[in-house]
Amino acid sequence: MPNGSELLRRKRLVRGLWVGLGAFALSLLLYGLNLVRPLEWKSWDARLRLMARPERASQDIVIFLIDQYSLDFFEDQQGVPWPWPRQIYSAVMDYLRAGGAKAVFFDLFFSESSRAGVEYDQDMARAMERSGNVFLALSLSQQKEESWKAAPASALERFGLAKSDLPECSYPSARSASLPVDALLGAARGAGNVLFVPDEDGIFRRLPLAVSYDGLLIPSLAVAMADFVGGKRNFPSIPVDSSGRMIIRYHGPSGTYKSVSIASIINSWAQIEEGKEPQVPPSEFSGKTVLIGGSAPGILDNRPTPLGGVTPGAEIHATVLDNLLRKDFVRVPVLAVFLAFLLIVSLFTAVGASALRKIWQLVILFVFCLALPCAAVWLAFRSGYWLDFVIPEFAVVAGFIGASLLNYSFEGRQRRFIKSVFRHYLSPDVIERVIQNPALLRLGGEKREITSFFSDVAGFTAISESLTPEDLVNLLNEYLSEMTDIILASGGTLDKYEGDAIIAFWNAPLDQPDHALRACRAALGCQKRLGELQPRFQEKYGRSVAVRIGLNSGAAVVGNMGSTRRFDYTAMGDTINLAARLEGACKQYKVPVLIGEETFRHVQGEIVAREVDIVRVVGKAKPVTVYEIIAAKSGLSPAASDRLKAYNEAREAYRRRDWQEAEGLFGKIEGDALSAVYRERCRALTQSPPPGDWDGVFDLKSK
Repeated sequence: MPNGSELLRRKRLVRGLWVGLGAFALSLLLYGLNLVRPLEWKSWDARLRLMARPERASQDIVIFLIDQYSLDFFEDQQGVPWPWPRQIYSAVMDYLRAGGAKAVFFDLFFSESSRAGVEYDQDMARAMERSGNVFLALSLSQQKEESWKAAPASALERFGLAKSDLPECSYPSARSASLPVDALLGAARGAGNVLFVPDEDGIFRRLPLAVSYDGLLIPSLAVAMADFVGGKRNFPSIPVDSSGRMIIRYHGPSGTYKSVSIASIINSWAQIEEGKEPQVPPSEFSGKTVLIGGSAPGILDNRPTPLGGVTPGAEIHATVLDNLLRKDFVRVPVLAVFLAFLLIVSLFTAVGASALRKIWQLVILFVFCLALPCAAVWLAFRSGYWLDFVIPEFAVVAGFIGASLLNYSFEGRQRRFIKSVFRHYLSPDVIERVIQNPALLRLGGEKREITSFFSDVAGFTAISESLTPEDLVNLLNEYLSEMTDIILASGGTLDKYEGDAIIAFWNAPLDQPDHALRACRAALGCQKRLGELQPRFQEKYGRSVAVRIGLNSGAAVVGNMGSTRRFDYTAMGDTINLAARLEGACKQYKVPVLIGEETFRHVQGEIVAREVDIVRVVGKAKPVTVYEIIAAKSGLSPAASDRLKAYNEAREAYRRRDWQEAEGLFGKIEGDALSAVYRERCRALTQSPPPGDWDGVFDLKSK
């Protein structure tokens, strides 16, 4: 049958399990309702900022930026305002063709004919045909744009993909389209959609692989280019959500991919045509995939990403293209794995918080449990997974707070009751251990071996008659406080006060194998402290205080005695009765402390004691040997050692019934009240010897 401590531990574990399941259910509800999704997005952004590795970005992808410098240069130096004429783009394509670029993408919309004339559209189309690797941007919107003309599906048919080319899911549908002019669209090697919406907080974290338009599945620009540059279709293995969106694995902030101002490219081509050494040799882009887009604010193609508020759209497409070519994807763990992780975190936190009691242990547990999701999401990120962070952390906080509140509700009241009631009777260490196992304080008793302590103030009646009631109360309170502190400090349990008497015991409610030694040290400590207080008592009350102490070890019944509404934690039995008798016998032998033979047996290796007598107390037929404790062995003075040796010699003569020799030896010991008692006893025995069958037992006549 489990003991009280085990039952309490089981209750805490069961309570922790229920709290953990509650935290899990609440977290699951928040997860299902997407109530903390914005926070999860921010946590993902933080992971990218902390753990992004720009060195992972492909060196084979380059961006030509139409930056503010380029716009200013052509407008100020060449008189060419934005938008630029088509021949500028033709020059860029010829430059890249000369350098051997692998593919070219224009992240620009050419939905209207050139203002300079249709021939410039045709000139650009011819440059595209010469290159044979140019991709254009399509703008397929999920909203109905009244200003856009309805694009026939036949114009996009050659750019479409079969459903088997992509992961199986429900792709978003486009309701309107903005396409390049026919001449350019017809000359393009490929085209892809570049219009996609951010998450609800405006940050671009995902990109749909395709959109459905008028029965066609039109790929995103990155998919179209990856199909061309990669040389094979491997798109069905791409991890996407139910809307066909892949998570963009950003490797760094804006500028992670090599960027070149397009003004330097155009200038380099002009230098080549003039037969000069170009500013940037075309050969630098041999085998490269080049994306051309704008970063100037006026072009309106900068978008917020997790790593920066201003990122050119072309760089986002470059990142997605890089992810596709290198299969560098971010996956989401299957739901069962996430739920298992969430359940483990919830249960571990709640059960741990229910089981632990100490504040420092709870603090360490809370920090450790908060760190668990951090470590898990870090490992998941390094492995290419987006493991939710906010929901597990919420489960940790909910489980910890829930368990702590229940602990406070169920056990806090009990803890406060135990502390308030027993702080006057038990030491703080003992109280803490009782709190851990309140079953120790159930109504009823148990048989234990204890050491009982009885003390009494000598001549208290005379003291009380000589003092005013106020002074008497003050003296008694001061005396009892000092003595009780020593008892509690030694691990003793205060049973009760009876007037000036103190009753205490050791080895209950907690096990104390050295209970007898603790009691003896407490008795010596009380006598020493009382000696230190005598000058104060004399000065303040005009009286000295002497205390008699009786100690005895043995079996007793210890527990809560009384009714269910009012009880005392006390000890009962012959062991306690004998301790009381020994305290009374101190008066007859004129010694401050008497201990029983069982107590002496326990402490004789650590405590110096002398045999006082063999006595038969009132109400008991069996005699017992009693001893006076003098000091700890390490604290015995040379003078006390000599006096003890002389006493033992006199005591030996007494045992031999050599009353005259014993009287003489006891008489030589000066300042020893016990020796004086024996001297008088020897004189009486000399005058009236005991019978021959006398057993040497002295009968105590009073309690």
